[in-house]
Amino acid sequence: FQPLSRYPPLINDISFWLPFETYSKNDFYDLARNIGGDLIEKVVLVDEFTHPETKKVSHCYRIIYRHPERTLTQNEVHHIHQAIEESAIRELGVEGRF
Repeated sequence: FQPLSRYPPLINDISFWLPFETYSKNDFYDLARNIGGDLIEKVVLVDEFTHPETKKVSHCYRIIYRHPERTLTQNEVHHIHQAIEESAIRELGVEGRF
């Protein structure tokens, strides 16, 4: 077994309300990978919640960042994560919960 990287991952979550129109998880996966590139090791849907009164649906994704040759700082990842949040609002029509 050969690990992908000996450097530790940074894990950040992102959650948002889905638009009432059609939404595809794959669109978010593609958006995150387009922005984060090779620094994103994994994107996983970790929670799905439906508000009992409004019937709005929320998704929470865990994004695992890791560089193969050095340790990333939270400050570096924050800029990428923020760009993902802004793009999700703009391109996918979600309502942020961050």
